[in-house]
Amino acid sequence: MSSHSMVEVQTFDKQTLADAKVLAGLSPNAMRRVFLGWLLFTLAVITIIAFAPKLSEQFILITIGVLVSFTFVIFWQSRISEGWPSIIQAQDYIGVVRDPQLRQFVCVRLDAVIDAKPATIQPNKKAVEILIDPSSVTEEDVARLNQAIWPRDDRLLALTHFKQRELICQEIRSLCSEQTA
Repeated sequence: MSSHSMVEVQTFDKQTLADAKVLAGLSPNAMRRVFLGWLLFTLAVITIIAFAPKLSEQFILITIGVLVSFTFVIFWQSRISEGWPSIIQAQDYIGVVRDPQLRQFVCVRLDAVIDAKPATIQPNKKAVEILIDPSSVTEEDVARLNQAIWPRDDRLLALTHFKQRELICQEIRSLCSEQTA
């Protein structure tokens, strides 16, 4: 990321994303717990259908095949090691996901962030607004901000499904105050 630009669209590799601090979304630890839960569910279903009376062999094999295939797809996508983050902190930047498959984030320097507050994306999606100092961004920065999923000229919006919005905002404010201290 260049040092003169306050806003960047950054594509992370697997390791860099795994090393980033997940502020919102599913962290790698949460994904491991989800995957472990899926494995336990899969084993329980396979055990039940394997010993259930009067089920056809074809039904049993198809069910086991689907469960095992889905398990490999989850593992193959490698999200266990990196999670599905929606807001991250990497180096001196806060990033909001732009394209989760590409690991692409719209990132803003912490020293340009002036506040974070709970928001709602219509009609009823819980989100966080990361407010950016308008005097610190250039026209190119605004153009990058407008590449976000929910484009705005002076803020980034991110969905928050699994964590309270107020806690995320507090964490972002804390990171920004550490940056200025």
